[in-house]
Amino acid sequence: MGEIRRGDIVLAAAAGDYGKPRPWLVMQVDRYNNSAQPGSVLVCPFTTHDEPAAYRIPMDLPAGDSRRRSWVMVDKLMAIKRERIGAKIASASAQQLDAVEHAIRDLLGLSRDD
Repeated sequence: MGEIRRGDIVLAAAAGDYGKPRPWLVMQVDRYNNSAQPGSVLVCPFTTHDEPAAYRIPMDLPAGDSRRRSWVMVDKLMAIKRERIGAKIASASAQQLDAVEHAIRDLLGLSRDD
């Protein structure tokens, strides 16, 4: 994996329950993404299971020659080891990142004056 940037959508396999290879959205700020410390990256996994909730943000991901509707699981924000991160498959738009950030703040009760 080359340079990791916030908003990248990468393939990875985490340990445990979410260990199958799947797309992940990089949420960690860039100043920590490519340094030796920390040895992990904060990411949110994607699912193709439609579960309507304020903390599930829809995005279309590449699927061969087409796009597939998927959802960012903001409620599953986690750190995965840098060496588990594979290829970048897409990038989130500024608008999509804003929606994910808003959902994280809402889920964690972190208010922000907009």
